[in-house]
Amino acid sequence: MKKAVLAAVAVVVLAFAIYRLWPSRGKVTPEMVNRPRVCLECGHRFEAPTDPILLECPQCHKRAGARVYFYICRKCKERFEAYHERPTDPSLTTVDPIKPPELEFQREGGPWVRSVKALGPFKCPKCGSAEVGPPLPR
Repeated sequence: MKKAVLAAVAVVVLAFAIYRLWPSRGKVTPEMVNRPRVCLECGHRFEAPTDPILLECPQCHKRAGARVYFYICRKCKERFEAYHERPTDPSLTTVDPIKPPELEFQREGGPWVRSVKALGPFKCPKCGSAEVGPPLPR
């Protein structure tokens, strides 16, 4: 009798542990893997892996695909392009996990700077609100 109770308790504990460790969000979607990009040479927009490297543009085939970040206005819900990101070394083709690359940031059409803070405050282009930021996770 004691062995049966102990086995039942062990099965329940094991089932609970599996339940807690199982991924709760389901499978990985392309949005989780790919990021929006813009080619700095021809302006073509495409999606590519999340690595912070300049990728080859599928249209002009130049290595000029910078990452694009979008913000959302918390007041009017407008989604807008906040800034671009590229490595300071344009020859970078892989990312070293020990020493990540130095990055530069740019508002569309503006100068490249070494810090997102140097871009200044972001405002919604539709309503002018400063209550903006990255989209909230779902």
